[in-house]
Amino acid sequence: MSNKMYNILIVIDTSRASGRKFLTGVEKYLSAFANWRVSILPPEYLRKNKDNEQKIFPLNMDEIDGLIVRDSTDLDYLLNINKPKVINDTQRELIPFTSTIVTDSKEVGRVAADYFLGLGFKNFAYCGFDELPWSHKRFESYQQTLKEAGIENVYNFTPQPDTGKSDWESIAQWLNELPRPLCVFACNDDRAVYVLEACKLSDIKTPEEVAVLGVDNDELVCNLSFPPLSSIELDFEKSGFIAAQHIDQLIQHKANHKIIYVKPTEVINRQSTDILAIEDENVLNALIYIRENYKKAILTKDIVNATCISRRELEKRFNRYLKKSIKSEIDRLRTNWIKKKLLNSNESIGNIIKDIEFTDPEHFSRYFKNATGKSPSSFRKENKI
Repeated sequence: MSNKMYNILIVIDTSRASGRKFLTGVEKYLSAFANWRVSILPPEYLRKNKDNEQKIFPLNMDEIDGLIVRDSTDLDYLLNINKPKVINDTQRELIPFTSTIVTDSKEVGRVAADYFLGLGFKNFAYCGFDELPWSHKRFESYQQTLKEAGIENVYNFTPQPDTGKSDWESIAQWLNELPRPLCVFACNDDRAVYVLEACKLSDIKTPEEVAVLGVDNDELVCNLSFPPLSSIELDFEKSGFIAAQHIDQLIQHKANHKIIYVKPTEVINRQSTDILAIEDENVLNALIYIRENYKKAILTKDIVNATCISRRELEKRFNRYLKKSIKSEIDRLRTNWIKKKLLNSNESIGNIIKDIEFTDPEHFSRYFKNATGKSPSSFRKENKI
């Protein structure tokens, strides 16, 4: 921690949960490690003159030591300020002489595909924004992950120009033309809410006929939608912490410019995807048993006993419907639960081992490292703020 007081300009849209979570991460770094005098740029409407034309910057930019900027309409102006900067801009990932914050859209698409595959869907769709590069990246990764699982056809909503229809009506028409049960991965929560509204417009039952998944996990948006929206949580808070740490290093000439990635952490399951799209009763019963008991020391034979068919036949049906083995589904749920405990709680690794019924620490560590490539303690140290 430097003893020198630095002047930091923070420009962040706090009207959405993502901005507030990011700012929470910045504050955590500031309170523990930094010696800053922070200036928060007022909202745009407070910086216009009486004619609502000229933007007014009330700060002396010569006194600013560094900037943290996220989703600002003033970006072109701020980029011209010759000071260390960490910038998040949805249109640009690489900006010369600037560190950037980028959401890992490839990983977001992979998480969405893996989630829906785990629910047993056969019909997959994507609804994004045609003009946004990050939306295209999420679709491409979603499509590629599904292709690797043997799914060749992914329906992608493409707006048709000059139809005279609203977005809701166009999405509703598109949904009515697709097979069911259907799962729809929307590029973010806003788009997902549009899909939910389109379902209502066409009397499509959610999640029974169409399951919908968003991204960002804006809790107000997700919980106020009907039905409540499942969404992929992104680690905005951690990226805010890292951005603050990095601008501190840039100012002190202890770091070079880099990309800071915002990673998905987990799928927050709500009613919009609360369904298992499996026609086979034995596979369905097996999945239900796994979901109710995966934290116990269950074996494949225990899952087989919850069905009326042989192990060989159940494995064959798992591969047919889910493109995976029984053991891999158990491992997926157990590993995701362990990750969540390591990142979102302060429980000791010893207590986590007891909760998930491993026989000894060595077995637990070996199991987790085989699944993630890292030991439990390394994973926690590298990923938790």
